[in-house]
Amino acid sequence: MTARLTPTRGLAAACLLCLTPSAYAQDEGPDPAWVDEAALQRGEIVWRTGKASPRIATIDAAVLIRATPAMIWSILIACEIAPEYVPHVTDCSRIETFDDGSAELFKQTVKPAFFIPSFEHVFRLDYTPYERIEVSRVSGPLAHMQGIWRLRQRDDGTVLLTHELALDPGIPLPRFFVRTALRRDLPKVLDGVRARAEAQASPPATAPADPL
Repeated sequence: MTARLTPTRGLAAACLLCLTPSAYAQDEGPDPAWVDEAALQRGEIVWRTGKASPRIATIDAAVLIRATPAMIWSILIACEIAPEYVPHVTDCSRIETFDDGSAELFKQTVKPAFFIPSFEHVFRLDYTPYERIEVSRVSGPLAHMQGIWRLRQRDDGTVLLTHELALDPGIPLPRFFVRTALRRDLPKVLDGVRARAEAQASPPATAPADPL
């Protein structure tokens, strides 16, 4: 099933940079043919959910962004600004950069819901610059967290940004709760990335000069 969220319209959001790297690391990734092109052109965010196992919920989401891959990339790797647009993330910081710059480790603090205590987890980002960011769990209470962002440049100058996420929160929550969180929160994350990237892409308007 494919659904949509308009731009005017968690636990899952805490994993904004989450996929199965082993499944897609050597290719172009899953065929984006499921994406509703007309909906993208209307500015909507499209998504579909599923499950990889009885415990692991999955979601694919996509958005069309009018900005360069470099602009989008700079937002995706800027963990420190995640609390500004990612629901339930209260802090995010870089804790290690590998010597060649191909990967980094981050620590994130999450407050999923009022009845769930805050927790910290560490995740790793592996970079293929301006094309792909793979994410994997390193430590913390999440039982399974894998994800990937993909940036696909189009001939018209726009970028199709897609995200695939696989999540097992590691606590006894009903699967429908996890799927509902994914459907609610991940589109908000994509909307936040789009808003920031397109703001960078659009130069600020200049006031007309005062007449002499």
